[in-house]
Amino acid sequence: MRLFRSKLDALEKAEKKGSVEYRQTSDRANSLQTLIDYYRSIYDDRKALLNTPTIERRKKSKH
Repeated sequence: MRLFRSKLDALEKAEKKGSVEYRQTSDRANSLQTLIDYYRSIYDDRKALLNTPTIERRKKSKH
């Protein structure tokens, strides 16, 4: 995303905002952001599963 954003900024500074290259780069950035948004929820759910302890450690009893 940083690469696409920096390229878009460079094209804006060069006043080529209406060019084909700008539109293609913008479309690629938007499609990548859509993929990131889609898979972010799946990633967060699986990360939460990994961070939660599943087995509690048994306490030793004194006998």
